[in-house]
Amino acid sequence: MRGSAYKLFGLNPGASEEEIRKRYRELVKKYHPDVNKNPNAGKKFIEIQEAYELLMQAPEHQQEVETPSETSFQTEYAEYQSYAREKYQARKQKEAEELEKLYVRLQSGPIFLFHRIIAITSIVVMIALILDLILPNIRVSGVMSSYSTDVYQSMNGNLVSLAKTKDGESFFLHAFSNTFFDVNPFIQIEKTAILHQSVSILSYGNNVLQVIPIHFSFYWAQFVLFPFLLIPNIFLLYRKKDAFFIMGSYFTRYVSGILLLYFLVSQDRWYHLLTLGFY
Repeated sequence: MRGSAYKLFGLNPGASEEEIRKRYRELVKKYHPDVNKNPNAGKKFIEIQEAYELLMQAPEHQQEVETPSETSFQTEYAEYQSYAREKYQARKQKEAEELEKLYVRLQSGPIFLFHRIIAITSIVVMIALILDLILPNIRVSGVMSSYSTDVYQSMNGNLVSLAKTKDGESFFLHAFSNTFFDVNPFIQIEKTAILHQSVSILSYGNNVLQVIPIHFSFYWAQFVLFPFLLIPNIFLLYRKKDAFFIMGSYFTRYVSGILLLYFLVSQDRWYHLLTLGFY
């Protein structure tokens, strides 16, 4: 029996009381049910207690400890609780310090400056989009060079297909309307005043003016774009130290920021914005 106890503790027979106590504390910290969530941890913990009592009853230890008293166990357990509490507090303190460093990094320095640039640019773009809804559209002449026979379904149920101009612009238009370009490829493109976003195609065929809306464009879905432009400004003002702020900060840079960059670069919108739509 005592040999099994030594084996459980990983000690050689005749180990000193100090070695037994040290190993006992290590095993208690490892297998106590409050720490070890393994279903077998409770059984293992009881085996460790029984082995400890058995080893401390060995003749070589009788002079120092007659019997392992309940007080001795309570003392060992109290030491373990104190140790576990210290480790928990240390871990919580480290997490709090790391979180504080993250807040400081997100609310100052280059990252916060980048956030402000995205937020300010988003406001400028939103103002331009609103003005585009108010100001009268402009018309630009163009020539259709080709159109696809592949048909897609728009979100409003219309069947659309891709058409291209000689200048390289591409539009998704009503599929039935593309045949008008066989008769007369000359068109006018209706664009917004500032960002020059294409709104519709004007085509004359059989002495009839066809106004063909353009689908799958930023203008077509700009109300979906507005929330992505608002979020950077919301989290520029909302600066509480919580997970919501951290999530908003990352969303601003990696979602709103990338979408804003793509919006401005595509179709040279940044240039039209800088020139207030004059070019």
